[in-house]
Amino acid sequence: MTTLVVASSKHGSTREIGERIAEVLRTNKGVTTVVEDPQDAPKWLASVNAVVVALPIYAGSLEKDGKAFLDTHRAELANKSLFVLVSGAGPEFDGSLRTVLEAYGPKELGYFRGALFEEKLGWFEKLMIKVAKGQYGDFRDWPAIEAWGKSLATRGAS
Repeated sequence: MTTLVVASSKHGSTREIGERIAEVLRTNKGVTTVVEDPQDAPKWLASVNAVVVALPIYAGSLEKDGKAFLDTHRAELANKSLFVLVSGAGPEFDGSLRTVLEAYGPKELGYFRGALFEEKLGWFEKLMIKVAKGQYGDFRDWPAIEAWGKSLATRGAS
């Protein structure tokens, strides 16, 4: 069977995390994977048995395209092994967002810090970072992300 990785990302960091999860499943666990944006992912839903949705948090909210995918395909996802990965700038995952995502019934919900590169941001995003006293940089913990990806094969990603 195939695992679909739906990678929603505004600036590419979360997409890279989704691609790494797919690579880990493929190379370490022999899982066939497909990585798609939320807009192109629905065409795969009928032919996969597991779905990993990777979406970022922007300004305290879940990215709209990834959230819309979860909302629109909730019934179909209920019949799949669902895993949700969230990336954000903060060191911890906001409890209220966790509650929202847990309502979709994922087998696993992971949170990892992402990357924030000044050159990829617009002026308003830069202003928000400045006001919040945020930091730029790549905060992704690749060994932890890869370990999480490997663990999915034992929980239904196959």
